[in-house]
Amino acid sequence: MSLSQTTRLLLIVGLFWYAQYVYMPNTAPFLLAQKVSADFVGIVVGAYGFTQMAARFGIGLISDLLGRYKIIIVAGCLFAAVSSIVRIVVPTGPGFLVANLMSGLASSTWLCFMLLYTSSVAGGNMLQALGYIFAANNLGIMLSFITSAVLYQYLGMSFLCALSVAAGSVACLLALGLKDIPAATTPATSTPNSTSSANNTSSTSNASSTNSARPRLSELVRVVFNGRIWFFALLATIQQGITMGTVMSFSQEIARQSGGSSFEMGLMTIVFIAFCVVSSYLVAKPFIARLSPGLIMGVTLVLLGLYCFASGVASNVYLLIALQVLLGLSLGFVLTVSNSEALKGIAPRHKSSALGLFQAIFAAGMTFVPMIAGFIIDASGSYASAFAFQGLLCLTGALLVTIYYLRAHQLKLRAHAPTPK
Repeated sequence: MSLSQTTRLLLIVGLFWYAQYVYMPNTAPFLLAQKVSADFVGIVVGAYGFTQMAARFGIGLISDLLGRYKIIIVAGCLFAAVSSIVRIVVPTGPGFLVANLMSGLASSTWLCFMLLYTSSVAGGNMLQALGYIFAANNLGIMLSFITSAVLYQYLGMSFLCALSVAAGSVACLLALGLKDIPAATTPATSTPNSTSSANNTSSTSNASSTNSARPRLSELVRVVFNGRIWFFALLATIQQGITMGTVMSFSQEIARQSGGSSFEMGLMTIVFIAFCVVSSYLVAKPFIARLSPGLIMGVTLVLLGLYCFASGVASNVYLLIALQVLLGLSLGFVLTVSNSEALKGIAPRHKSSALGLFQAIFAAGMTFVPMIAGFIIDASGSYASAFAFQGLLCLTGALLVTIYYLRAHQLKLRAHAPTPK
């Protein structure tokens, strides 16, 4: 039975993120058990974001210049598999550092998965399409976390990495069967009296002629000056940095010091990703979409700050597990809404570049937040201090969101105010 394009792509997305995350929850405990210092562990975790910060904008530019996504998706799946081969062959701190750099390069291709999917099914509803593909993304990660929780204590890190290689390889093979939908270029020139067959023929000819021209590089790099992208990417930076600096790294060590077993530590990540799936699904629903983006992100960032402060002082593993609900909700709401808001008003022919810039900026949080957290832990000997730093970042983000949308509301009121006579 042949798979439809959308079904195949969602399956590839699930396998790809399974390959990228099945080893992730146990990376910090695995390296710390080998007496790797906390600050180096922070560097290893941050390396995953560093490559994305460096590569995502460039990949976005290449996608817009080529007008194709398939070849980049295939390469991303291949890099996901090869990076875990490195972890198997060199299971040390430096080995994991190199592997995480490669994994970051693989994740840098994620924008092509998103754009190929939305080209097929979005129908103009970007938020809904993003919600569904993020749900597939998070479902793959949830399955990887379940695998990690159940099997790590019995079969070890090398086995998890072997599963990563297998998933990445299957995703790569499936990606070879994708049909490449050309990226949008200049919109077709519309003609009046569209019911006329002659005019329709002319319009189609004009569209074909116009769409054959790809955008110039000098035109694409102008998205760098789009302040809207930078602002919403900053909010995503906070959310992604907190995720990498907590549940993907140091929350695991807090759970271990609280007497948590490997299964309980795995359960913590499962709860987190389960609520990522829930929030990614809910954000596409009309009753959520009707709410103000500022309200959704502001409230969620405040709750995320409370999560950080509480996690840093928690001494019970089941409290830590329960707190992951807040972190999971934040990913679906903050990341999806900020992504949608950042791309508003972007021309179709520039979307790869704009999305690449957006993702490169928020990768900075994935890079530097866990690094800074690791340095704080080594300097102070306190996980609470590192988590408090992350909590303050969240509250700062909530304040910025409030100011941004209040100002936007005031400008809207002024624009619609009657002109004095």
